[in-house]
Amino acid sequence: MKFTRFHTVLAIASSTLYASSAFASFPSFDDLTLGDSYVPSQNFTSDGVNVKLMDFQDGKGNWHNSGVATVSDALMANGSMYELNTDNINSFYDYAGSIGTQTEVEFLFGEYGGNINFAVNGDFVNKNNFIELDGLTIGGCSISVPFGGFGGDTGKVVIIGAIQNMLVGGQELAVDVHTPDECEPSFEDLPLGMSYFIGDTFTTNLVPCEVATHLYLDGTPASGGYVMVEDWNQACGDNQELFTNNAAVVFKFAMVSPIENFSYYFGEYGGNINMAINGDFRNVPDYIHLDGMVIGGVTVNVTSGGYGDDCGTIEFDGNVNEFAISGQEHFIDCFLWDWLQLDECEPSYEDLIIGDVYVVGDIFTTGDYTYKTSYFTWEDGTNWNGGDVTVENTGQACSIGNELHYDNATTKIFRTSGDWMTNVSFKFGEYGGNINLEINGDFANFYDFIDIDGSVIGGVTVTVDYGGTGGDCGQVSFTGDIEDLRVGGQEFFVDCFYSEATTAPSIPGDVDGDGDVDLADLLALIAAWGSGDAAADVNGDGVVNTADLLILIANWGS
Repeated sequence: MKFTRFHTVLAIASSTLYASSAFASFPSFDDLTLGDSYVPSQNFTSDGVNVKLMDFQDGKGNWHNSGVATVSDALMANGSMYELNTDNINSFYDYAGSIGTQTEVEFLFGEYGGNINFAVNGDFVNKNNFIELDGLTIGGCSISVPFGGFGGDTGKVVIIGAIQNMLVGGQELAVDVHTPDECEPSFEDLPLGMSYFIGDTFTTNLVPCEVATHLYLDGTPASGGYVMVEDWNQACGDNQELFTNNAAVVFKFAMVSPIENFSYYFGEYGGNINMAINGDFRNVPDYIHLDGMVIGGVTVNVTSGGYGDDCGTIEFDGNVNEFAISGQEHFIDCFLWDWLQLDECEPSYEDLIIGDVYVVGDIFTTGDYTYKTSYFTWEDGTNWNGGDVTVENTGQACSIGNELHYDNATTKIFRTSGDWMTNVSFKFGEYGGNINLEINGDFANFYDFIDIDGSVIGGVTVTVDYGGTGGDCGQVSFTGDIEDLRVGGQEFFVDCFYSEATTAPSIPGDVDGDGDVDLADLLALIAAWGSGDAAADVNGDGVVNTADLLILIANWGS
């Protein structure tokens, strides 16, 4: 049945009947007072449409005048803000007597028990479920139910023709619409009717995308899949949407910037759903099975719909670098997100060549810094010398341009000038395994950056500005002076490395100021013995003597 209905919708949608996506003539009820109730013979006006409440006919043909209609925010119709819940009552919408005869009307519904009363232009029918209206001509108008309507579900009704008035009611029925401005315009920059096949790439709203293979529920790869830009509104959105037919769309957000506060509308009308976030893959029968899952470090919330053969909405709590979604008879629209590029990124590694690989012992310079590739310590304390660091530009470290990819390796980072570093920060991506961080010789081994948020390592306070929960990207900042910093991981990325130069703290006894205390300093102190030489007067008492010599010896080798 799902397959038959879906292809009926496709045939209708390909005609001019669906050329317009603006169905604004069914009231939203958002201008009413939440909780207000109405009984038969009462009236109200919403969005300019006069509405009268009327008696209801049950499934046996008996009429009832004791029902009630209530303004609710339960969203049982998968709409927005307020809806009208009808309990054994009909609502009559007088278009001709208010805003004028309409040519197109659509509304969303949720039906959860009992029968349905429906009429257009005085032509009345009494049905068990909305699906029984699909394909009928009532009151000279064509009726279609693009999705839902089997009972105990949500769906949509579309009426096309000269609509002077209509009536709808039920025993446990909610009706509503989507407020048009709630849908973030999506895919409007793509050519309507364009199809993309496996391996094709395109860009929408600045985001590079690739079409990939869909996997059936048993893991078998689908063949012949494609993604098409259409305007059938099967995701309950507005204007253009993407139809994914046995193919996946991979949204590579991190190539521009990772995102947060991500949400979208969907429609699913057959087959299974594939979803991957930050490389973490799930294969489920319907969207509702994703609700509450943590995928790639991101919590998934299905906020409406998702039971199959319906449309709905989904939200994501966490940072998303890459997102892939597919289905067999599946639609997406109304993508909404916030870019996670929180500040200007210090250009890093742009002077390196993409694809260059550094192994343990290699030393390279970039910008104002020298990097020494070093061993990595696994979680069990084993040191590994077989890792490497590669120059890439995949955007996995919360930024754009070149980045460093650490594969079971670390790098010791210090300013080439010999100055120390202060106000250090960098962006990172962590996608598996543990992480090494060493500051001023003080070593920490942990799973995710969030584990050390607020810690003091090597006299320096570590602050995770965002991210760091695992399977995500983020930014970390350090408060304190750093001589050198060693960092790395197993599936770890770094970009936007920033620091300010600060003069290295002086070491008592470093008479010649070369950063250490050695024989040269001892000879310089002896040469200044008994004088007031400021460099050799280590304790600052005005004379070079035994007290200064003892301090030098105490710091020997520093």
